[in-house]
Amino acid sequence: GGDSGIGRAIAILFAMEGASSLIVYLPEEEKDAQETKRRVQEAGCECHCLAIDLRKKENCRKVVDVALQSLGGIDILVNNAAYQNMIDDISDLEEAQWENTFNTN
Repeated sequence: GGDSGIGRAIAILFAMEGASSLIVYLPEEEKDAQETKRRVQEAGCECHCLAIDLRKKENCRKVVDVALQSLGGIDILVNNAAYQNMIDDISDLEEAQWENTFNTN
């Protein structure tokens, strides 16, 4: 994900070196993604945004297609999509959370 945290930092630092980006994020992270886009543009580069769930294989293919269309190719791929939900005790880990973590990461 490029909307915040490490993904945002990577997009901004790449822009500072002259690289445009396509960032991918979950739809509910739109506000954060627009902030990343603004900061990349401040550094003088393009930032394309795509709200999509990477846990579905067909969506991963769509990201490649959008990158080829919007940027003309892929020079660097940063796989930064992740999910984390901290718990105090492993016995509190629900199966759905376990599956979501592995499907995302």
